[in-house]
Formats: sequence, C-alpha cells, structure tokens
Amino acid sequence: MLSMPVSYAQPAASAPYHHGDLRMELLRVCRNQLRTGGLDAISLRKAAQEIGVSHAAPSRHFTSKHALLTAIAAQGFAEAADELASACRKEADDLDAMCRRYIAFGQQEPELYALMAQPKLVDFSDPEIVEPRAACFAAMMGAMSRALGADAENVESRTVALWASLHGIVMLTQSGVLEHDHGDGSTPFDPSELVRHIRSGIGRPPVAKTGAGRTDV
Repeated sequence: MLSMPVSYAQPAASAPYHHGDLRMELLRVCRNQLRTGGLDAISLRKAAQEIGVSHAAPSRHFTSKHALLTAIAAQGFAEAADELASACRKEADDLDAMCRRYIAFGQQEPELYALMAQPKLVDFSDPEIVEPRAACFAAMMGAMSRALGADAENVESRTVALWASLHGIVMLTQSGVLEHDHGDGSTPFDPSELVRHIRSGIGRPPVAKTGAGRTDV
C-alpha cells in the first residue's frame, strides 16, 4: 500500500545534497512514524535527519504539521479508494467485497484510518484530499447502487448510513470492544457477520407511521 522509497546515492561530504522527490520521501518516513508510534511520533525534523537533508528542507514542501497530516490523510484516501474499487471489480457481490475491504483497511492501518477521520487535524477542503475522498464515497455508492438495482431510491443516504456503520465497526474493533468477553460465554463478534446484518436491512422499505406512537413495516 505504501509508495516505494525513492532511491538516491549518498553524496560526497563536500557536495550539496539533492533529493529526487523529497516530498514523497518525507511522507514515506512520516507515515512510518505514524504507523509505529502514533500521531505524537510524527516529526519532520526527525524525518529530515533520517533522510539526510537539512532541518529546513521540509518547509519547502510542508509549511506546518497540519499540512503534513493533510497530505498523509490524502494518501490514505487515495489508497482506500483504489482498494475499494479493486474489491468491487474482483467479486460478483461487490457490495459485500467492498464492506469487507473497508473494514480490513481500517484494521491494517489503524493510525492512518484514525487520522483520516480527524477534521481538527486534517483540512478536508484542501484540493489534494477532496478528490480521493470523493472517490472513496463514489466507490461505496456505486456498489450500493448495483446491489439495490436501477430503481432503488435514496441510494446516497443509504450509502452514508452504510459508511457510518462500517466506520463504527472499525472504531469498535480498534478499541477492543468487539473482542471483549462479556461474561456470558459469547464469542467475539465477527465483522463479516456484522456486515451481513447491515446488508440485510439495506433493501427493507422505510417504516411508515400509522398513528401516534405506532409504526407498521
């Protein structure tokens, strides 16, 4: 999932250092910091030291940590969009495949996934992140539309509901809630089973009110 590091030759001691793609290399190193140590471990200064450039060099590409985190989140959305689209192409029931891949992405990249849902840390209006974020939702809505059929109504709102459900599963899994023994002999919840329950309610008609305090399905 991660971009491969740009190869470069170690300069002679008297020669100035030139990097082929410093921005991508900084993102690679900072993403590794995020993966191994969480948000608090991210440091452009340490990344510059690891790469072998001056401490001031990263400022040409990232004016603040906020800009750096936004770029990292944009990478995450781009990778997630590619994986969701790929899952939909590989299996006939592409909605189930997409749901499973979404949950797997959150489980495999927990720190990155958490960052992608942090509006205080990430600028969601940044052009770099708008397109891949929209592509993620488009992949979800496409799978939803195909699952429900051409005549389905409220596809967009149903997709939002599915997204919220999948996000909840990822976050509960990360926090360990789904893995806890509740003392009644029950086994941990299987995310795939939860996806099936979510899917079973997608095509149901809306509940119609027939009177005060009463509903009919």
